[in-house]
Amino acid sequence: MKRHILPAAALLIAATALLGGCTGENSRGGIEVIDLYRYEDGGVLTDAMLDSLATETRVIGLVADGDLTIPANPVRIKFAGDVTGTDGPARNTGGGEGTADGRIYVLDNPGIRTFQMLAFDSDGKLIKKIGGPGRGPGEYFVLTDFAVAPDGSLWINDAGMDNMLHYSSSLEYIDTYPMPYDIDNMEFLENGEVLVNVSQWDSTQIEIAMTDTMFRHDGRRELLRYSNSQRTGYVYAFGDGSLIRTQDGYLHCHPIDPDIYLIDDGTGEILRHYRVDFGPDALTHNDISSLGDNDDRYIEILCSSSYLYKIFTVTDRYILGQAMRKGAYPYFLADLDTETVYWSSSDSSEEGMSGILDYRDGWLISTFLPDEPDAHYRLILRKFQ
Repeated sequence: MKRHILPAAALLIAATALLGGCTGENSRGGIEVIDLYRYEDGGVLTDAMLDSLATETRVIGLVADGDLTIPANPVRIKFAGDVTGTDGPARNTGGGEGTADGRIYVLDNPGIRTFQMLAFDSDGKLIKKIGGPGRGPGEYFVLTDFAVAPDGSLWINDAGMDNMLHYSSSLEYIDTYPMPYDIDNMEFLENGEVLVNVSQWDSTQIEIAMTDTMFRHDGRRELLRYSNSQRTGYVYAFGDGSLIRTQDGYLHCHPIDPDIYLIDDGTGEILRHYRVDFGPDALTHNDISSLGDNDDRYIEILCSSSYLYKIFTVTDRYILGQAMRKGAYPYFLADLDTETVYWSSSDSSEEGMSGILDYRDGWLISTFLPDEPDAHYRLILRKFQ
C-alpha cells in the first residue's frame, strides 16, 4: 500500500493554473514550451477574472436533505456523461436515479484517512452514499480516484486495501477486484479501456498506461514512463498529478515533471506535448534525489522553488493549471498571446479564489463554501471553449 505523507506546504493554499493555446513559436524538438519565467506579471487572478473569461457560468448547490456536513471536503468531482446541453451542467436523459447520465459524483474527504463516495443528481440533490468505510463487500479504506464506464457503471479505486470496487449504473454493488498496482488517476476511454496513472508503492515506477477492467500486469499497455522516477519517500508530498478530460482529449501532468501531454480519448495516442518552464526557480529531479528521508532542507527547497502541480485545460489562448510556487500552491492563468501570467493570492480577502477541482468537456469546475449560516457546498461551472 502506498504511503501518503502530507507536506508542511500543504497547510498553505492549494491552487491551479490556466494554460493558454500554444503555437509552434516556442517549440523545442516538437515540444511546445510555455516560458512562464519570462512572462510579465499581470497581477492577481480572481474569481471575477475567470467569470469575465467564461462564456457561461452556472452555480449548483450540493444538498443532502439539510445535512450541511455532506459533502464535508470535496476533493474530486466528476459528471456522468458530457457537461453540455441547455438543461443543466450534464446531459440528462430523464432516466432518473436508475441511469448514470446527468449524475454528479463527489469523492469526499471529511477527515484524515476518511473517505466517502457521494452521488448527486444534476440539480445537486443527494441520491445516495455509495458504500462506506470498512473491509466488507462494497466497503473501502483510502480512495484515490474513480471513473464512470461507458455503460454507466462506477469504478472506485481503494488504494488503502489495494482493491477496485465496481458498482452498477443504479449504484448497486457488483464486486471487488484485487489490484496488482497503485492507481493515482483513472478515466475510461471511448473504447471501454481504462487510462490509468500508475505508480508502485515506493514510487520507483510512474507511468501512464491503458488497460482493460481486469487490471492485470500483462494486460497493461504503457504509453508514458517517467525516466526520472527514482525518488525518496518525499515523493508522496508532491501530489498525484492530474488526468483531465477536455474537448480535445485527456491532459496529463505529474508533479515536478514540467511536461504536459494531450492524450486521444479514443485510442490513447499522445497527440501533443507541452512543457512549462519556470526558469532557474524550477524544482528538478536532482534537487529531490539529493534529499534524505528526513532532510531539513526539504522545506527550504520547497520554499525557494517552483514546479507544475496540476493542469486543467489548454485552449487557443490560455493555460489553466496549478503550480507549487515557493511554498504556496497558487492558481495561474497564462495568456499566451500577450505573454502575461496572473497568479491567485492566498489572501482570504475578496481577492481570494474558490477551489478549482476539475475541468470536464469545456467546463471549469470549482467549489466554494459560502460564509453564511446553514451554508452548503456549491459548484461553480464556468464554460471555456
